[in-house]
Amino acid sequence: MDGQGVVGGELLNARVVEREQLNEALIRLRAAYDRGAPPPYLPGQFANLGLPPRDPDQVQPGAKLVKRPYSVSSVPGEDTLEFFVRLVDGGALTPSLFALPEGGRLWMDERLLGRFTLDSLPESPPAAERDLLLISTGTGIAPFISMLRACGPDSGATRPFRRATLVNGVRIASDLGYRAELESRCRQDPALRYLPVCTREPAGGPWSGARGRLPELFARDEIESLLGWPLDPQHVQVMLCGNPEMIDALLTLLAERGFKKHSRRDPGQVHFERYW
Repeated sequence: MDGQGVVGGELLNARVVEREQLNEALIRLRAAYDRGAPPPYLPGQFANLGLPPRDPDQVQPGAKLVKRPYSVSSVPGEDTLEFFVRLVDGGALTPSLFALPEGGRLWMDERLLGRFTLDSLPESPPAAERDLLLISTGTGIAPFISMLRACGPDSGATRPFRRATLVNGVRIASDLGYRAELESRCRQDPALRYLPVCTREPAGGPWSGARGRLPELFARDEIESLLGWPLDPQHVQVMLCGNPEMIDALLTLLAERGFKKHSRRDPGQVHFERYW
């Protein structure tokens, strides 16, 4: 890497402006481009981030940046992009992202991509009759944070649902990176519900919320009592994001309830994005 921040012909074109460490394995990063605001994007889309290889022997002329996609949790129109990042031990990129201080430089794609957006919902049912179930594991919550921020009561945007529940399954309570924000939003907005679920919080500890893996809640028919409204495919659209095993299990369980995968040619009720 030369003095101008160029690796393999690619310029490190952005910098970290805010870094918040939530626990030893989770951070929130906000990054800004060196020149100009982020490009237009839709809530739910992702940006590719890149840094030089961790192996010093690979940082030489012609070496390529290590790049990975990360969903954006911020809202279009802001001056920065926000990312929710989990450390992957031995990973090619996340240890380097974790090592970046505020002011640290990185490459950030100037295009945001992806079709996992609220615009992908079918026209039927109409928004006034549509219940939205957003189900995530871990950092898979990021695109849903962007969606809910963008259509909050104070946003002025037309809301594409009559009510929504956001489910976030994590290992321990400190992994609930947006808990305070979501609890505050729910207190102010009766159309919104937040359901955090932990798998590894010890019994007898301070955690008093739901426990278990997300497919277990469906398999035990607990989900409707937790949602507070019926899981009816005529009115509910489901969006899944996170662990592929969770997604596969819920696709099967939802199919048993009459839900089917959505496509442009064959509209359905289930939309998903696998996180690896």
